[in-house]
Amino acid sequence: MKNFLQTSVVAIAMAAVSSAASAAGELNFFNWGNYTNPELISKFEKQHDVKVTITDYDSNSGALAKVKAGGHGFDMVVPSANYMKIWIDEGLLLETRPDKMSNFKHVLPEFANPDWDPGRRYSVPWQWGSVGM
Repeated sequence: MKNFLQTSVVAIAMAAVSSAASAAGELNFFNWGNYTNPELISKFEKQHDVKVTITDYDSNSGALAKVKAGGHGFDMVVPSANYMKIWIDEGLLLETRPDKMSNFKHVLPEFANPDWDPGRRYSVPWQWGSVGM
């Protein structure tokens, strides 16, 4: 069996698909089903005084289709790395310059400047793993 690297990224600040994202104190998160640890969300909500609403999806193509059909005001999405160029090229993300965020210095060099998001203008690495085929 061969392994290949599968990465997920958080694309910050959904754009063109909705006129406005969440109101202050709310964060709408679009992520793979069962990928979001409830304890992490609870801790984040308390630490930042924000209510997180999670919408799950089960495939990259399904997530992309849902957003292209009108979206739902998502603030953050988590497509796999191989779909990021599509999201960027379709104009579905706002440029947020995560490479300028204070914690970006902790990103491993091999994840700092991917081909599909040169300069890390739209995404930050969040998870990665190997999948056996």
